[in-house]
Amino acid sequence: MTAKTKTNFLILFFLCLTAALTISACAALGPKSPDGDPVEQAMQTLQAQATQDYYATLISQVNAQATEIAGEAPTAQPNEPTNVVDFPVLTQAPPTETQAPTAATVVPTNTAVPPTQVPTAVFTPTNLPPTATPKPCYQLSFISDVTIPDGTKIVAGTTFTKTWRIQNSGTCKWDTGFDIVFVDGDQMGANKAYDFPKNVAPGETVDISIDFVAPLTGGNYTSKWMLFSSNGVRFGPGAKSDGSIWVKIQSVDGKGVVYSFADSACSAKWSSKSKTSLSCPGDEKNDDNGYVLVKKEPIREDGGKENEHGLVTRPDDSNEGYIQGIYPAFQVRDGDKFRATIQCEGGANGCKLKFEVYVREPGGKFVEIGEWYEAFDKKWQQVEVDLSAYAGKKLEFSLVVWNDGSSVNNRGLWLNPVIYRTK
Repeated sequence: MTAKTKTNFLILFFLCLTAALTISACAALGPKSPDGDPVEQAMQTLQAQATQDYYATLISQVNAQATEIAGEAPTAQPNEPTNVVDFPVLTQAPPTETQAPTAATVVPTNTAVPPTQVPTAVFTPTNLPPTATPKPCYQLSFISDVTIPDGTKIVAGTTFTKTWRIQNSGTCKWDTGFDIVFVDGDQMGANKAYDFPKNVAPGETVDISIDFVAPLTGGNYTSKWMLFSSNGVRFGPGAKSDGSIWVKIQSVDGKGVVYSFADSACSAKWSSKSKTSLSCPGDEKNDDNGYVLVKKEPIREDGGKENEHGLVTRPDDSNEGYIQGIYPAFQVRDGDKFRATIQCEGGANGCKLKFEVYVREPGGKFVEIGEWYEAFDKKWQQVEVDLSAYAGKKLEFSLVVWNDGSSVNNRGLWLNPVIYRTK
């Protein structure tokens, strides 16, 4: 028998015992017997005493059994249900008839209400505001290839001039104590270092030109260059100033055009009688000082449009005015020829000009190799000069145009001026 069953049994037993005692008590309190019957009174007394003794013994036994059961019952563990029935305890007496019913009193609890979270900006490595990167002292930015775009095909052995336009994107000034230095690739006949042409303040641009010779062996060639400061810092483009500028060409075998004076116009140094240095390209509105321009489809004297590049040269407006361009040195080979078609530019009515070509060896004097006159008559001249006498030499070429008795509309046109290789 389990402890729970025993407990239920005892409860039932006590209920029955209570009922029996109640009945006995009622019997003892029943109608009295006739007075004067001692035998009957004695019997009742003995019977009552016996009954009391019986129930006393029985109660004693029950108590002992209850004690035994209590010892066997396990101790209730926390949160374990017991057989004790909890009844509500009245903490307030019920209202009397004179008391009016009152509303239930709500006792506030001390439950903590969490505060409303206000979203705040959390700066993590992915959303931190960008940190401004300070500009380096020495840095350059590549702007454009003025001449010889990447991949230009050049006949083997031909001298060409590469011109870069770059910007001082650092915070320090460049000066003439800087150098342009070769750093990697194919040197292609150039020196290892060249003097920087002029002072350049931060934010300004400058054109840098270097003469190269296309290698005799056909193929692709690259030459990389950087700047070298007067205090020994080598630098170039890029965030870390460790990049380079370069020239990339394809050296090819064959005959034909090996140098174009129109395409290389801005690698020459231009001047006029009234101004020692002219910008290239110039401005057609600036007749006073003269100008030089390259036109891809120039207009001939007869009004026709050409499909070959033209070099337009305008002398300054004085009676003896001129314009002159001196080109970088070119390596001449046997069979090379200077060729051009000369005339006044279309629409230049009244134009009268003298065209000249000079050559000189570096460090020497200019020597005239050709002279031609042109007027606006809707005609032109094809000119050619054999350069074989200078084979193997580097020559600087100078193209000159003079006013010939008039300065009105004197716009001289060199149509496709080139060095043509026949061997």
